[in-house]
Order: sequence, then structure tokens, then C-alpha cells
Amino acid sequence: MKSEHYSALACELDQAERDQEPIEQFSKRFPEMKIEDSYAVQREWISLKRSAGRRVIGHKIGLTSRAMQLASGIEEPDYGTLFDNWFLDEGSQVSMSTMNRPLVEIELVFVLERPLGGPDVN
Repeated sequence: MKSEHYSALACELDQAERDQEPIEQFSKRFPEMKIEDSYAVQREWISLKRSAGRRVIGHKIGLTSRAMQLASGIEEPDYGTLFDNWFLDEGSQVSMSTMNRPLVEIELVFVLERPLGGPDVN
């Protein structure tokens, strides 16, 4: 995949979230897309979110079960960023009108008090 596509795809993701409309999986449109390309799109998307005032408040690991990896055609967990507007207080209600094909998947989420650091942290 050509790197000039990353920003355009990040904009598509951002627009899809605002419109609450699903979009086709990028790897179906770009079969040559590699995991590295996905993370490059993600970095561009994170930049868009931060430019719009969103704060990064955590990170997640998805596709941790082998069954989900097989279902998605991915052979390793994926990593993502959590923003301040994605958290709900306990007992909050979510309108189904804000959902596009809701699914439930357990993911590991880490919200840290401060950034990790040190010689053996990468």
C-alpha cells in the first residue's frame, strides 16, 4: 500500500465515526495492505483525533483470543488507543441508535496513571 493513502483512510475512519456509518474493511479494498499499513493509518487517525481536541487516556489490546484472530484473518493481537470521550461511567445507558452492528468482544484495556519508562520499556 502506498503511504499517501494513510491520511485519506484516516479521514474516512474519522468521518465514519462522526456519521455513525460503517465503512468497508480497508483490507478488502486494498488486498495488498499489511499490518504495518494498518498501524500507519491508525497513527494518522490518532493525530486527527488529537488535533480535534481528544485526549489519549489509555491503550488496548484486541483480538487476544485465537478464535477472534481466526475469524478476522489476523495472526496476532492488535493494539489501539483509547480516547477521553470513549469512557462511560458505571451505570450509564447507551442508546442503541448510536450503534452500527453492535458486537461484544472482551479486550484488555490499560489506563495508566503516568507513562511507562525505563531501560527495558519499549
